[in-house]
Amino acid sequence: MQINIPDKLIPLLTSKARFNIAVGGRDSGKSHTIARILILKALNQKCIILCTRHIQKSIKKSSYSLLVKIIKEYEFQKHFDITENEIRCLRTGSKFIFEGLYQNIDNIRSLEDVLYCWVEEANKVSYDAWDVLIPTVRIPGNQFFITFNPDQLDDPVYNMFITHHRENALVIFMNYYDNPFLSNESKDEIEYCKLNFPDKYKWIYLGECRTTSEARILHNIVIHDFDIDMSRQPYYGGDWGGNDPNTLIQSYIYDNELFICREFYESVNDPLALRDKYVVIDWIHGRNIIADSSRPEMIRFMNSTGRFVFSGSKKSIGQPIKEGAFKFAMAQYLRSFKKIHIHETNCPNACREFPRWSYKVDKNEKILDVVADFDDHSVDALIYSHETPAKMWYRTNFKR
Repeated sequence: MQINIPDKLIPLLTSKARFNIAVGGRDSGKSHTIARILILKALNQKCIILCTRHIQKSIKKSSYSLLVKIIKEYEFQKHFDITENEIRCLRTGSKFIFEGLYQNIDNIRSLEDVLYCWVEEANKVSYDAWDVLIPTVRIPGNQFFITFNPDQLDDPVYNMFITHHRENALVIFMNYYDNPFLSNESKDEIEYCKLNFPDKYKWIYLGECRTTSEARILHNIVIHDFDIDMSRQPYYGGDWGGNDPNTLIQSYIYDNELFICREFYESVNDPLALRDKYVVIDWIHGRNIIADSSRPEMIRFMNSTGRFVFSGSKKSIGQPIKEGAFKFAMAQYLRSFKKIHIHETNCPNACREFPRWSYKVDKNEKILDVVADFDDHSVDALIYSHETPAKMWYRTNFKR
């Protein structure tokens, strides 16, 4: 039986490169092609294939559905046992497993004998996740298949494989005009977007990066080194990490401008080790720190040192019945500053996170009044610390 693969992506069938990247705009056939290739590999050798992405809320919202669709399309059902959690090849004993990187990073660390790894929507995957994933897939001859539509130039996957060339990577740029199997309906939609929304067309269908995302929350950021004014009232915030970075942020306000001046940012799983790191940070000694209230045991444990006082954020700003109301209200508060200065030397992670903080965008590219989930640990630490001034600002501007 003939398997439909666009000519431009045929090199992926025989590639010996460890990293195989198909990058470009929508409707180019990248994901369908990788799914077909991995099904063929499962049919021809015994292997474990890990299919992953940044956030996988359910198995049906993963590449699972696409793989099942293609298995049925080519009438391969007799060769596969499709269960609710995995897909097994009856011919070779191969299996597909599915994990989200953001929620299940510990599951990723413990995986053994993965030969092929497919990272879908890879533009959303953080550096921290890549640092765990790449060493985990380590048996001889392992390969990554990475698919994504470019978004920002500073997205980790773009920086790792496009901006910086790797000797062991095969990169293929693929757009809709390279896909001979594109439907007429899709062609009509693309032409409409090209004629009426040329900037959106370049990003969505030509795979060009957006230098300034329309969904970006903060356009008042200035990144530079500045003299820290210790006479101003400081605000201290913390976000608990574990697998994610534990974060501390120091800031102050002057003349309706926010100054983010110091940060601590490190992944530490052991509470004892984290405590030992915190007690030697001189700029939090004797300070009141507002932290994520979802970890009361960490707050009590840190307060037992007597070196600082942690309190839990009430997350009480915004419309209580609306999902994500607190973060959305805090986003409006931060947008109200004339400028947000971030100390470039002291706060490298805040410099990376704050410009990428964005609203969610739906499948029709409509920007929603909901803050997107991503690696925003320094942002969270800051918004916890500013809950009190933000509450006063919110009452003034939104309460009658």
